[in-house]
Amino acid sequence: MTNMVTFKVFLLLFVSDLLFTDGAHNILFPIGGLFNSKNLPDSEMVFDNIVKIGTTKVYHGRAIHSRVLDSYSTALELCPLTSDNKGFVALVDARPTHGICDITCLICNRLNISHLILGWEPPATLEHDSYTFSYHPPWELISKSYATLIKTLQWDKFTFLYEDDGSFLRLQEVINSWPYKQEQILYRKLDPNGDNRELFKYIIKVEHMSFHVLDCDVKNIQKYMEEIVKVENSTQYLSFILTALDAYTVDLKSVPDLRANVSTMHLTKLNDESWKDLDVDVEGRSVRLETALAADALHHLDKAIRSMGIATIDDSIRSQLVIEDPPSLCFRDSKADYEAVAWSLGSKLRDALLKTTCEGFTGTISFDTSGKRQNFILWYSKLNTESRFSYVGYWDSKMDVLVPQIDVTERSSARSSKNVIRIVSRNERPYFEIDETNATAKPRGYAVELTEKIFEYIKNKSKTREEFLYEFYRVKGDSYGNPIAGTKKWDGVIGELLEHNAELAICDLTITSDRNAVVDFSTPFMSLGISLLTKESEPLETNMFSFIEPLSLDVWLYLATTYIIVSFVLLICARMSQGDWVNPHPCNQNPENLQNIWSLYNCMWLTMGSIMTQGCDILPRAAGSRWVTGIWWFFALIVTASYTANMSTFLSANRRSNEIKDISELAGKTDIAYGTLYNASTYKFFENSNDTLYKKLWSVMKSAKPSVFTVSNDDGRDRVMRSKGKYAFFMESTSIEYYMQKYCNLKMIGKLDSKDYGIAMPKNSPYKSMIDSAILALQESGQLSELKKKWWEQDNDDKKCEKTEADKDDGGSLQMKNTSGIFLVLCVGGVIGTIVAIIDFLLHAHKICVKEKVTFKEAIASEWRASFNPRALHKPAAPPRSAAPSTATPSPLRERSQSRAVSVLRAASSFINFDEIY
Repeated sequence: MTNMVTFKVFLLLFVSDLLFTDGAHNILFPIGGLFNSKNLPDSEMVFDNIVKIGTTKVYHGRAIHSRVLDSYSTALELCPLTSDNKGFVALVDARPTHGICDITCLICNRLNISHLILGWEPPATLEHDSYTFSYHPPWELISKSYATLIKTLQWDKFTFLYEDDGSFLRLQEVINSWPYKQEQILYRKLDPNGDNRELFKYIIKVEHMSFHVLDCDVKNIQKYMEEIVKVENSTQYLSFILTALDAYTVDLKSVPDLRANVSTMHLTKLNDESWKDLDVDVEGRSVRLETALAADALHHLDKAIRSMGIATIDDSIRSQLVIEDPPSLCFRDSKADYEAVAWSLGSKLRDALLKTTCEGFTGTISFDTSGKRQNFILWYSKLNTESRFSYVGYWDSKMDVLVPQIDVTERSSARSSKNVIRIVSRNERPYFEIDETNATAKPRGYAVELTEKIFEYIKNKSKTREEFLYEFYRVKGDSYGNPIAGTKKWDGVIGELLEHNAELAICDLTITSDRNAVVDFSTPFMSLGISLLTKESEPLETNMFSFIEPLSLDVWLYLATTYIIVSFVLLICARMSQGDWVNPHPCNQNPENLQNIWSLYNCMWLTMGSIMTQGCDILPRAAGSRWVTGIWWFFALIVTASYTANMSTFLSANRRSNEIKDISELAGKTDIAYGTLYNASTYKFFENSNDTLYKKLWSVMKSAKPSVFTVSNDDGRDRVMRSKGKYAFFMESTSIEYYMQKYCNLKMIGKLDSKDYGIAMPKNSPYKSMIDSAILALQESGQLSELKKKWWEQDNDDKKCEKTEADKDDGGSLQMKNTSGIFLVLCVGGVIGTIVAIIDFLLHAHKICVKEKVTFKEAIASEWRASFNPRALHKPAAPPRSAAPSTATPSPLRERSQSRAVSVLRAASSFINFDEIY
């Protein structure tokens, strides 16, 4: 007790030494808050609320809302507002820092005024600005948490999406810690004010990137997610890490198509009830990080002031204490002027802030010696199935460890009964059929076997394991059921349930709002939609030489004739032009003879290479021959381009353009009639639809003469098959799938809506919960799929229709049956080329036979060995003889025939020049 009294007396004497003026305040420490248009309104409101609530007597304060944004103007604006004994001992500065200690920051540090900043980017000179404290956790630690998260999620590659270059500072640890052996990070800059769909399309469709780090302003997250779902339907394969510490406050339920995995970290908790103590309504919303940091800065400042001992003085003594008014935040002429007016208690308050630790909305508030946050926790959340962020675990800055904590559980229930159950159905294959003319015949079909499996499951789940007795009967008229005019009754299977003649109705009964209003439905056992049943069109006649059809026959003939004529013209010009006669031996300056390579063969080779767009290894030199060649090239360019364009047009024109590919095409066709089953669910769908397209289709169906409506699905199917493509029938997609298994010339087009088949029962039926559980279990085990496959494909009395590869849609691609002629031409050309090569080989062997005076067989054998040695790239000009020259004297008749043949060959060779082909 003696020590406490001594301390109070000491503090009283210390404070009494301070300046005692008219401007002194009984509440010892005046503080201020600095805000501008870049700050959240809630931040300034929370500051005012905390100051006005009066939960402490160690400070008083006021908020200043700056009307300017630049640093210099803000400092000028603060000067008059803090003059005349209106200064602050501490300034909570909520403005963005932009990584610099601006003029206000410098003035505070010169005057020993504690400068409490909330921005994410601490000044680069923070270690030297001893009076500046950054309440936002440093991004080198935040970045480390995301690097740990990426390692935990085991990403092998990812995209770095950012809005500004500050992202590279905020996430520097993520970049630096990425292993260089891994696939490099893909960096892409987003445009917050533009359309980024092409960028996302490139990343997802071209680069095939599934993992993404998104560093952006929290207000733009929803925009980017909406753009992503527009370019990628399968967003369930995508994963995102949102680096904004406020990202968990974003409502992604407004993007219902987003099914990606989304993770984020945050400092504050969702719907923290402590905000109500500060008169902040958090109902249905979350408080942003900036606002929480403003509240934590005031709370930490309050606790630091109290730690200085002033709060322990009795109120009667404290009310008599006065404190030197802090200096105004104005410019001074020199450093000495700043030191002369600097606040004397500034260093003590700074030390108190450094030493004080407390708990706030952003967790533990503790600073290191440079004024940076330390020893804090980040909460880890993921997007759940309801598009809300759910808490998963936390990351500790001390240990750099991500700790998961939350799991998800599921539920189940069951009931049992032993009543005899009457089940009504309608005759419609493959769901239900019965031969009523045979008294001993048993009902069969998908609905019958589904019922067996449902009650078998209920029996196995019940404690008593009692058998369920049930019987089927067929409804009169095979009607689903419709309201009877003037009454509240229904006919068909719905009427049987309402009259309590049956306890269950199991058939191809669609769940609709009108039916659900009068009876209960179970969990759907089959999902389907309304589709269009049409007949396959007759296959088009194929032409293996379709590649010839883009040009008419006369064009082909003119083209061939022009080719020959131009080859001869080029030959004549090349022979006439002196520029094409060259010295065969360049080393000999005075040759006796000049050489011309332009034989008819070479001229035709050049023109052929041009028209085939392949070029040629020899080119003319003289002006005349070059002019002819250039004109021919221009001609070849036009011909090949025209052929290519006509080929594309020809192939497009031969597609099955007259077929209906989409239901919307029916609205523009008058040569095709279409209808549906009268007074059934599909009929009601069109009748009650407000969609423009469906209303137009309904008006056409209703006004059609003769009527396009049928009394059964089988009648509609038969009418489609007889119509030769002039009638189409709207019905449930599952029934169409069944018909397609039996009739190969039927096909299904489109799907208008999504509907379900369910088991109908009277309202408040005791069987509903049991049947629901049974259907879910059968669905999970895959038995429903197996059951459908059995009755649609396997247990079919008629022939099973399986489409071959040739019957399937080619998707617009060019098929082999239309291009086989090209391959035939290739084969014929290859055979001709081989035959020409053989003849050339035999002629060459004959020449060797005559020149070397060996037998023809020996010449062929030696040339064969020399030419077809795969390891040799050269061969001798004269092949080695395998035997001594023959000494037999040839007959005069043979000599004359040989000389005659040689003279003919030489004459042809002199014109065509076979020996000089380049």
